[in-house]
Amino acid sequence: MKKFFFLLPVFFLACGYKPSIVYQQKILGNKIKPIVKIDIKNPRETIFLRDAVNDAIYTLLGKNVCETNCDSTLSINSSTSSLSVLDYDENGYPILYRSTVTLSVSVIDKNGTKKNYNVSGTYDFRVESQGVLTDEAKLNAYKYASINALNKLFALIAKDGANK
Repeated sequence: MKKFFFLLPVFFLACGYKPSIVYQQKILGNKIKPIVKIDIKNPRETIFLRDAVNDAIYTLLGKNVCETNCDSTLSINSSTSSLSVLDYDENGYPILYRSTVTLSVSVIDKNGTKKNYNVSGTYDFRVESQGVLTDEAKLNAYKYASINALNKLFALIAKDGANK
């Protein structure tokens, strides 16, 4: 068993494996300035998006959010968001919903190069039969769909960093 744990790092080093954070580092650097544009139609959703972006920068990327002297800038605009019914109960009441969020993102990397991305994320959630769809459930679904979209964004950034 000890040989396995010894050989596992050797295997990853020998095959040239690098975690995606290495490639994201090439594009984003250590200090990132997030700019989330306020949507006048849905200001509450924008606040949840801002929180999701800050959380993602800290937790997924392990980077710092900054306001001045930043390595890169993420300008994020919620292009569209929707809530659709996926399933109904036997009485015709909706019980399964899907929240979909599309983000338009402009990234100015640490070299000053600008790149635009369009990513979307979804989140499915269930309510009780004949239950009321609350604002809290809608906003949580929006936040989780936004997090899924941000995961796709960071994967695209890692891909671009691998090609540099």
